[in-house]
Amino acid sequence: MTHGRKFRLRALTGLVIAGVATAGLVTTGAGAQTSTDPGVTAKTVKIGYISSQTGVASPTHKNAHKSCQARVDAQNAKGGVNGRKIEITAIDDTSSAANLTAAQDLVQNRKVFAVIDNSAFAFLAWRFLKDNSVPMIGGGFDGSYYYNKGNESIISGLGSGTPVPGLTYDTVTRVMKQMGATKVAAVGYGASPSSSESAKATETFGADAQGLKGVYLNNTLQFGGTDVGPVVLGIKNSGADGLYLPLDSDTNFAIVQGLQQNGVKMKANILATGYSQDLLNQPIAQTIQPTDVMFSAYRPVELGGPAIKTFQANLKKYAGITGVPDYGGYTGYIVCDMMIKGLQAAGKTPTRQGFVDGVRGLGQYDGAGLTCAPIDVSLASFGKVTKTSCTWFVTVKNGKFNVLNKGKPETGKLVGDPALIAQYETSAGGVATPTAAPTTAAP
Repeated sequence: MTHGRKFRLRALTGLVIAGVATAGLVTTGAGAQTSTDPGVTAKTVKIGYISSQTGVASPTHKNAHKSCQARVDAQNAKGGVNGRKIEITAIDDTSSAANLTAAQDLVQNRKVFAVIDNSAFAFLAWRFLKDNSVPMIGGGFDGSYYYNKGNESIISGLGSGTPVPGLTYDTVTRVMKQMGATKVAAVGYGASPSSSESAKATETFGADAQGLKGVYLNNTLQFGGTDVGPVVLGIKNSGADGLYLPLDSDTNFAIVQGLQQNGVKMKANILATGYSQDLLNQPIAQTIQPTDVMFSAYRPVELGGPAIKTFQANLKKYAGITGVPDYGGYTGYIVCDMMIKGLQAAGKTPTRQGFVDGVRGLGQYDGAGLTCAPIDVSLASFGKVTKTSCTWFVTVKNGKFNVLNKGKPETGKLVGDPALIAQYETSAGGVATPTAAPTTAAP
């Protein structure tokens, strides 16, 4: 072989190797490289964000987009991620089927890199996003599709604790029992799978797990209504002394006040929502009894600590939010923190698949330091439901929130249909996705 031919072969080989190494990349500027995936330039990466700023689900999510932006602004103030500033394009789905059109707009017109769908209506959009190879981080409370085989790019902000029909944790009934309750009632919204199924599973499997008796279930309530006279009468006639309400604050306290006005002595009213500054600022806060207990799915600000200090400082500086954050305030911050961690792990030349791999590669994600236990987002646990779950419980005392159990979270175990438990222990997943439009983001 001649020297000239050897040189040409070496040159050709070098070009082939270089072509493989730069596949999927384009050159932008003086040597800067970026992904050919939409939404990424040499200096920015564009992320879509959907939540319910208005409409029936807004009482728990009206500040979610603001807290997301606060987390992003704090990161951008440090230079962004791998030299790129993050641009958030937020859309209000108005607590409706507009969630799908919002996702379509973000992908087809806004050309975003990935979508955060922190809405009870996210189940309407995930198929579109998957079909278009767009990663999604969802709130995790809107359906069980996060577990379905092939949905590895659809990531739950709750990790492997997403609600599944027929399964729940006995945390609520455990607390009821501690408070002296023996007979359980539960009320849910009919149009919301997360609310209706949670009420049903708690009144049955949750009660049984703690040796309590389920005596009343109404999971067909219309969302947001405060005309709850028939519900109050049903609870009274059932003889229940423990009540679970996975509803929004207005409905929750309408029922609680109705029971008070009808002289019904309850030992434990467990409310899935309500922990927020908004509640403390309302006159109704003065009527809350020691038997009225609320979830705080994330570390209450009253407990303090470095993560809380950073969280509240960012909310105040970048969003003007002070006091006790609501549910959306926490979740918006956490899902956007997860997004940032995924971008960091995706490297200097982020691709959509690299982003998914980056988030999954976090394994045990700490929820920006705000969860009582790490969130498992790993591929190894994909399709499985975690066997335990923890949350804090609070009540109102002297106009302030008081964290129960000496500030420690309560831990419950997974209970429900034995066949479903076995199925989700083996990473099978695959429960059908709900088709009824949910109307609340109740945890």
